Amino acid sequence: MKHIKRFLFSAPSAERPLEAADPFPLMTLPDQLIEYVLSFVSHTDLLKSCRNTCKLFRNIIDSNSFWKIKCLRDGKSIPVFHLQELPPRYYLRIYTGNPYGRNLLRNGHGDSPKGAFTSWRLIENGGDGWKYEETPKGADPLPLDKQGCFSTSYGPCTKEQIINLVNEGVLPEIMDNFKPHIEVSEWHAARFDCGSEYRLTVSLLNDKRKVLLEYTTGSIVTEQWVGREWNQVTHVFRDYPSGVRFVQFRHSGCDTQFWAGNYGSKMAGGVVRIRGDKQEPVAAQTVSA
Repeated sequence: MKHIKRFLFSAPSAERPLEAADPFPLMTLPDQLIEYVLSFVSHTDLLKSCRNTCKLFRNIIDSNSFWKIKCLRDGKSIPVFHLQELPPRYYLRIYTGNPYGRNLLRNGHGDSPKGAFTSWRLIENGGDGWKYEETPKGADPLPLDKQGCFSTSYGPCTKEQIINLVNEGVLPEIMDNFKPHIEVSEWHAARFDCGSEYRLTVSLLNDKRKVLLEYTTGSIVTEQWVGREWNQVTHVFRDYPSGVRFVQFRHSGCDTQFWAGNYGSKMAGGVVRIRGDKQEPVAAQTVSA
């Protein structure tokens, strides 16, 4: 590997022409073997350096077959869509984004080292505002490995994430032709000693961020002395209109007794997941502008 990287990243000079730059005869190998050798190089070096080395390298690195090799070797989740023709950079997007099957929602427990509300946009911060709790206060432990959660106050508390599916690695052709199932879920709880309200709304947006389809739990109210258990809300989007490019995940809550502090609903463990196991294209659906 040291010889390969020295060959790939050392530039020839007048004193040291290309032919004498390195004794490793990479360019004399068959194309398939060169592809195999390059597949061990990191994707950042491939895209920033190797691709600009020569036409042969560029053609190999731009090919779908090359990135499929990388995906298989490095354990990326490859969907089973039956495509008549692969879009350009199809496997490259899968390799760099690994978008299928993983949770696309970030910092769902508020435990990011960069801050509890990293990746979230606070829309309403009423009462004493949003609060991060390392473990749930006044409620049962979460039925998950992570115990961090968000708690709300006596005024409306709302925050959201908007997930750009193209940036995550899901091509528009996949969303429009296959409409892979989109799974969303979250856990929520009330305190044992205070009533509270919780709501989750997930919207599928087009490239103009116009709502194409929406799911909401509606207002879930828990009375005083009834809460403390965690409950999960789930939904799967199927056969949605064409044009989906963003997923908006918005949750909100407050207490119902106007108590100072953070006695409102709690939420944690939000999930937005694109399934990659829907094989055949579906009939196109559109919505009027």
